Amino acid sequence: MKPTFAELLDVTRPLPQGHGIDGIVQWHCFRHREDAAGFVPSIRLLGAQQLVGGRTEDSLGPLWWVGVRVDNLGRWGNLQAVNKHGASA
Repeated sequence: MKPTFAELLDVTRPLPQGHGIDGIVQWHCFRHREDAAGFVPSIRLLGAQQLVGGRTEDSLGPLWWVGVRVDNLGRWGNLQAVNKHGASA
C-alpha cells in the first residue's frame, strides 16, 4: 500500500541536492510539520510527476520538505530551472 503524504512527512529523508539528478525539480522547506502538510494542496502534478517529501534537520532544528519528482529530466526541461525555497527560522 502506498503511504499517504502525511506519512511521508514522518520519514527521515535528506533535502534534495539541488542539481536535479535525483529527479526532484521543485521543493519547499518548512520549520513546522503542519506548514508543510498545509502546503501540499497547492501542488499541482502533471502526468509523470509525483509528490515527494520528508523530514530532516539542520543546525537550527527540525525541518520538513515537500516537492515534485519527475521521471524524465530530459522531457521535463531545463536543469537550470530546478527550484527550491528554504525555510526561515
